[in-house]
Amino acid sequence: MLITILEGITQGNRVFSGGELANYSIIDISSVNGIAWSTERSSLPGYFSAFDTANYIGCTDSANINGYIKKYGNQSFIFPIGSGNDLRTLEMSSPSVSTDAYASAWILGNPSLYLDPTQPNAGPHNINSFVAPIVVVSPDGQWDWQVGASGNLGQGTTGTGIGLRITVSIPNMVLFAQTSSLRLVGWNGIAWIDLSGGPTASNNIENSTLSGIMVGGITAVAIGSVELFPPLALKLVDFSSSSKQCQTVLSWTTFNETNTELFNVEQSFDGIHFTRIETVLAARGPNDNFYEITIDQPAYLAYYRLHIKDADGSFFYSEVLSSRRDCNLREYLLVYPNPIAQRERLVLDFETYYRGKAEVTIFNAIGQKIMVTPIQIIKAHNLIWTDCQNLSAGTYLLIVLTSSGNQIGKTQKFIVQ
Repeated sequence: MLITILEGITQGNRVFSGGELANYSIIDISSVNGIAWSTERSSLPGYFSAFDTANYIGCTDSANINGYIKKYGNQSFIFPIGSGNDLRTLEMSSPSVSTDAYASAWILGNPSLYLDPTQPNAGPHNINSFVAPIVVVSPDGQWDWQVGASGNLGQGTTGTGIGLRITVSIPNMVLFAQTSSLRLVGWNGIAWIDLSGGPTASNNIENSTLSGIMVGGITAVAIGSVELFPPLALKLVDFSSSSKQCQTVLSWTTFNETNTELFNVEQSFDGIHFTRIETVLAARGPNDNFYEITIDQPAYLAYYRLHIKDADGSFFYSEVLSSRRDCNLREYLLVYPNPIAQRERLVLDFETYYRGKAEVTIFNAIGQKIMVTPIQIIKAHNLIWTDCQNLSAGTYLLIVLTSSGNQIGKTQKFIVQ
């Protein structure tokens, strides 16, 4: 195995912003005793790089690169990218020029949210903006796509990607679209466009493949469909949110909901992991129906969506809305996702009047202190990430204490799976 630090900072199998860890051979990432492979996801990412015939093998849901991989050269390549606990490969055909370079990362979650960190076209990629024949885009995730043209991926790199065949490993799309309707779509800075040109999916179950031909100007790829599925009679005319002191008001209008059974209102603090917080029964009227509910919002920022279920069990999701609380500062502490996988990072979401040094302390189920992490916090809204890869499966308690020993928010219980 030959691997070299080209530039920047790395630590173990983590490549930080601006860093690059180059691979010139064949690396089995499953053989490193369960150590997570990851890179910084930022406007200037860290990269694991593969030169010429170099490759990564042994890739599974539990052994993949959670972040960015860069490929140099004119060989075909499979990017073994994922979320750390879910492999979502992207394969490209052979470029024609040896100086070509391309990079990709799997980004879990709704592309409409601010999830793509890299230029050009960093930020949200609205899944409601698409060009025919596409009629819907999946909210499950996207693959960031970077090209080497004009030295974008390093001095002297080239490559526009035009004409490359791109094949991805898809999440479970059974409830999103029929196999024949699935299409690979690309974000051109304005809308999602069809890259498949016809049916190319091997199936619609998890880890099936979906392919398309790359065109110029694409900065992300995702999964779309040329048909709505399931074909519910209901039409969601409007779905909106507004802030009212420390609460969020959600309202929506429907038409022709004669077969609609209920609306599950789901809340998330990261835009990825959603929890049902309220169920509203459908009025089942053939004309316009208006709904409005008021929800307590403990965090400064939260996301909401509707899970709309028909009487026959079929369902679909609304778009995702974000809501920022407009009330005065109040102290609270939330942790998510919960439960959390060992390879994921736990998010601490809190507000406080305190500013300065603090400590995050984690206890096991019998009260033994397991981990203490020093942090620096501000007087306002804070988001802190902490690594859980050294925690075994089980139940834990977490507190945040100021330097004077005062606790911020309530003690939080979370589960590591």
